[in-house]
Formats: sequence, C-alpha cells, structure tokens
Amino acid sequence: MSKFKIVAILLLLISTNTIFSKSNNEVSTQQKSAPFLTITGSKDRVITIEKEPLTIVSLAPGVTEIIFALGRGDRLLGRTDYCDFPEEVSKIPSVGTLFQPNIEKIVELNPDIIIASTHFQQEVLNKLEEASMTVLIVEDQGSFEGVYTNINTIGQVLNATSVANELNNAIKTKIDNVKIALSTLNKPSVYYVVGFGEYGDYTAGGDTFISDIIELAGGKNSAKESKGWSYSLEKIVESNPEIIICSKYFNTKEGIMAAAGYQNLPAIKDGNIFSIDNNLIDRQGPRIAEGLEAMAKIIHPEAF
Repeated sequence: MSKFKIVAILLLLISTNTIFSKSNNEVSTQQKSAPFLTITGSKDRVITIEKEPLTIVSLAPGVTEIIFALGRGDRLLGRTDYCDFPEEVSKIPSVGTLFQPNIEKIVELNPDIIIASTHFQQEVLNKLEEASMTVLIVEDQGSFEGVYTNINTIGQVLNATSVANELNNAIKTKIDNVKIALSTLNKPSVYYVVGFGEYGDYTAGGDTFISDIIELAGGKNSAKESKGWSYSLEKIVESNPEIIICSKYFNTKEGIMAAAGYQNLPAIKDGNIFSIDNNLIDRQGPRIAEGLEAMAKIIHPEAF
C-alpha cells in the first residue's frame, strides 16, 4: 500500500472519529441541559428547575411543615421567624419574617430553591430573581383543596411524589372520619376571630379555606357572605353567631371577652367562646386535618 493511501485512510479515520466525538458530545450536552422539572406555581408563574433541589429556604410556616412531612427537612438551610413546627426546625437559621426576609442572608445561603407562600411580596421576589435565585410560590387558592395541591407541588419539586400522595391520602381519610361523625348533626353559626380591637376586626370570609374548615367541622360560617378577611363589629352583632372560636395564644380569649362590643355578644355571655391552636387552622399544611378535628370537637363535642 502506498504512503498516500495510508495517509488518506488515517485522515478518513480521524475525520470519522471527530464526527462521532462531536455527535456524542452534542448528545451528552443535550442530556445535561435537560431540566429536572418545569412547574407552574401560583399566579401562573412557570419556573424551570435545572436539578433536583438538595438545599432549600422556606419562607412560610406551612411550607416548612410540608417539607418536614415529606421527609426533606434535612435539606432546609433557612426558614422564617414564624416557622416553629416541628421542633427540629428551631435548629435551622432564620432568614427573617414573612414580609421582610433578609435577602442578603438568603443569597449567602445560596439554596437550590426558595419556596414561599401567600404572604410573599413582589418586591422580595424581584430582588431574589435579580440575584439569580429560583423561587417557587404556592398559595392557599382560597379553598381547603389547596392543601392537597400545595403538598403535591412541593412533593414534585423535592422528588417525593409518592410520600406526598400518602400524606394527602392520610389527610383525606381523617377528614372522611370527621364527616361521618358529623353527618346527622345540625350546623350552628360560628364566628372565627382572626383579629380584633384597635386595628380592626378580621375573620375568615366565605372565599377562604378557613371558611371551608368551619363548614367541614359541622358549623355554618357566620361571615360566609363576606369576602376576604376584613370584617366589622357591626356585622358580628348583626349575624349573632352561636359560637365564637379564637386563637389560644396571646390571651386572645380573655381579650375578646373584655373588648368593647364583644362582651355583650350572646355567645360570650353564654360562655360559648372557645380557643384553638390556630396554627393548625391558619396554615395550609400537613396538620390541617388535626385542625379540622379540633374545630369539630369544639362545635360538636357530643360527636367525639
């Protein structure tokens, strides 16, 4: 074989090798660039998550509870001042409040993902996105069903879909048991106190998930005709609820019983004001069924 033929064959082999190499590299690059998950959060924000999040900052107590319930608490780098359950969360550094988290601290932690909820501010979102942070926002969606959606969404993001399904099924089973216990009972009117006093009166309007809880717990929300959270003492007097339920924290019950206007309500005069661990009610998290059961026991103690 002549030298020219040998050189030609070598050049052909090198050229072919290069083509295969380029082709393999292109396939490899395509595989690496495929994102872990593309998901739609609240307000129809579509976010792309490049890799499975192994480090997280939670900016809502309900979100923190879901993360732990999914068995991903070991991935949590930061949480808010209000994230107080489960007990292990106290060992995780706080990044500030719900409304004003410390942006610099969050960026310094450099989590793979930040998960926020209802109280998240647009200004905070803008700053975090400017710092190239990946932010998922899940919201209450105005109904009890929102808890299932939030658990499923966070389960997908944290690669814990099967655990999320099990968790939702357990919640649904507990709720079904409460429904069965209450199925033949009358529904007394219930007023749920979110806030009262000099800064205004607040309750759960008919378009809130807490209103759903009251109805599921065998009550009739006395503020069902209103929307949102803002209310008035005049409306409370007019609706004349049979039962009043408030937070067990900060001496709320005693404060309401002594407050002008409230102290004359028949429900209070008759001793039908009760306190509850409102964290079970206010947070759309894995303990929501416990909150429903606790409220049902207040409204219908005879059923349990």
